[in-house]
Order: sequence, then C-alpha cells, then structure tokens
Amino acid sequence: MKNVIRWFRDLFVGIGLHWKRTLFEFAAAFSLIWTFVEGSAYLLQLQPPKDWRLFWATFGGSLFAALWRSWRPRSVVFKIDHTNTKIKLSFGDLFEQNGLRAVSVNEFFDSALGKVVSHQSLHGILLTRCFGGHAAAFDKELERDLAACEGEDVQRTEGKTRRYPIGTTALIKSNQDKYLLFALARTDTATHKASSDVGTMWEAMKALWRRARNECGGDGIHVALVGSGLSGIGIPNRELLNLIILSAITETKLGRITNEIHIVLRQTLFDEIDLREIEKHWTN
Repeated sequence: MKNVIRWFRDLFVGIGLHWKRTLFEFAAAFSLIWTFVEGSAYLLQLQPPKDWRLFWATFGGSLFAALWRSWRPRSVVFKIDHTNTKIKLSFGDLFEQNGLRAVSVNEFFDSALGKVVSHQSLHGILLTRCFGGHAAAFDKELERDLAACEGEDVQRTEGKTRRYPIGTTALIKSNQDKYLLFALARTDTATHKASSDVGTMWEAMKALWRRARNECGGDGIHVALVGSGLSGIGIPNRELLNLIILSAITETKLGRITNEIHIVLRQTLFDEIDLREIEKHWTN
C-alpha cells in the first residue's frame, strides 16, 4: 500500500512541476493515436467507429501516455561508456546502504559536535549515529589511518589543531560498516566555518575516487550529494550532482574504481531533481 501511495505522490509531483509538458504529451499522444486510427481505416478501406468508444479509447490511451511520461523515478542506473562501471542515482539514506560509504569532512577531521561539527552535517550525523557522539572512538579509528599522512599544526581555540591537505582520505570502521572520510572543506580557524568551492571539490573528489579504487575490492561505493550543505559550494544541487558524476566518469576512464558508484540523494531533493533528466543528459 505504501508503494502505491508513493507512486501516486511521485506522479503528482511530476505533473505539478511539469504540467505544461504533461498537457503537451497528452495532446501529442491523442493526435498520434487518432491519426493512426483514421489513416489505417483509410488505407484498409474500413469504416472506423463513430461513437463514443473510439473517442474514449483514444482519450484513455493518451492520458496513460502523458501520465507515464510525467512520473518521476526514485532511482536510475546507467553505464559509463566503454567501461564495466555503472552509476546509480537514488533517493534515500546514505547510512542505510550496504557497502563502502563516503562522507565529506573538514580538513581537520574534527570530532567535537557543536560549534566545530554541526549536528546537521553528514559529518555530524556520522558521529552521532555510528559513534554515539563520542569523539574518542572516532579519533581512535582516524589516528590509525592518518598516521602516515602529512599535515601541519595550527592554532585554534576549539577543535583539532592538525590540518591535512584537501582530498586527504581516511578509512574508518564502525562495527561491520566501513567509511571513507575525505577532506572537502577548509575551516576558518577563528569562526570554525567550513567552506569549499568547485575547484576544491573537484580535487577532493579526485582523491576520494583514487582511494576508493584501492578499498572497494569489487564492491560498490555509496556517496552523498556532497557540497550541498554547510560547506557552501554555491551552485545548484543539480549541477553539484553533475559535477560528482563527471568526476566519477573522468576517474573511471583513467582506471576502474569499482562495478557500481551509487550517489545517494536526500529525500528532500525529490521535488527538485528529476533523475530521468540527469540520466538522459549522460546517456544521450
């Protein structure tokens, strides 16, 4: 029952956002069906029915076609040309996915919730849901992987003082789950405000894919729509998504990363992003 309700909701969202296109699709389908029936009858020298049955059959078929075209999917999958890698886009919860998950963090890999790490960020949600908000357990996992990474010590009033280059990526574990944490945002040492830009994001994503190539082991990797939250990249979410896809394709062309790259979008973005349009953009 829930799936049926969701299907109708997705349909009405699609109609509401593209109602002009829905009307056009209906008119086009009606004209096509009507022309086909009339043309076939003429060629076969038949007399087409003139009562309500033909009209309502044409109307119903046209309406079905228009509604089908207006429906918006919750997931799509397409293949990267000339590779064995697929990219999957879907709406859901990153932390409910099975397999390696990527989470963006700031350049300090901070662990203190509050002013330094927002509870609302993906970084903060990771700390809360996987480590119960306890910084010690989180830091212990990080220290093992970051031990060989170069960084510099800076002065801060709060948070960690060891700063790592953008793109630095660490593998941590929480029970049976594995996460790749990668430095996406730079942090103002005075205000603790994290920020990033397109160039910085591109470098961070490139480093993530290269580390993922060594860690996936054939399994898929799940990535959220990074840059859309507190890091403030400053471009529309659809363009952020295309940027992530482009970085994944570019790095895959250089060498296989894994069989499937899954980009997980927040449910709140369903009304904003039409996955069919994204798929069409990358497959045409």
